[in-house]
Amino acid sequence: MGLLDRLRGKKGPDVWEDAAKLPPRFYRAQDDDHPIGMYLLHENRKTMLPRHPQTMYQVSGENVFDWRLLLVSNEAGDLLATLDYFEALDLLEPDALATGASFVLAPALTTAQLRDLAARSYSAQ
Repeated sequence: MGLLDRLRGKKGPDVWEDAAKLPPRFYRAQDDDHPIGMYLLHENRKTMLPRHPQTMYQVSGENVFDWRLLLVSNEAGDLLATLDYFEALDLLEPDALATGASFVLAPALTTAQLRDLAARSYSAQ
């Protein structure tokens, strides 16, 4: 869509429209029982990831400061890696389909791209 189309009020497709907006999952750390928030990133699905999940969620009135992104392959049927959430956002943002003040829209990645993301991460487990 060109500049003239936008000036005439025509809208292009909304890249956010069919993106997955999944709720986080919460667990407790085995060593000290602090809450851990986790988001899943699957291949072949663009996903909205919040920039500041720590301001959006609490567990039993407790703030959640430990956030992780799990890279999951349905194709391989496996958990590929667990990354520090905020490091993962930094790695995903250059290739994001869109960004906003509150969310980053991760593209639909292949299994190979998820593995590459894990390989570039310092926090991958």
